[in-house]
Amino acid sequence: MVYTVRQGLNPSDGTSIIHSCAAMLGLQLENDLPNNILLVTGLLKTKDTTQGRKYLIEAFEPFGDIESAAIASSNKGFGFVRFVHPRSVQRALERFRTSEIEVQDVSVMIRALKV
Repeated sequence: MVYTVRQGLNPSDGTSIIHSCAAMLGLQLENDLPNNILLVTGLLKTKDTTQGRKYLIEAFEPFGDIESAAIASSNKGFGFVRFVHPRSVQRALERFRTSEIEVQDVSVMIRALKV
């Protein structure tokens, strides 16, 4: 995944490519892409992943319980939020359609992961 992003692909395309290649090679995937994960792009680039993760959680907690969150350590300005329930992803997307979601005073873009 990190390699595909370093080569200029966006994270969502990288995820789709990895899952598609695994399926073509007949490799067993743990699961299909989960429906409780958001891709967040447009984050402030930082090398402090702990602090960046904290900001990401603070911004997305209003939409539901968060199982985990991570930002790219490669200073690429993107991250992932995994909610406990898929409905939380829908709430975040609905809010994004009508207004902005901000992380560290920066409006970000979000997408649900899917192949």
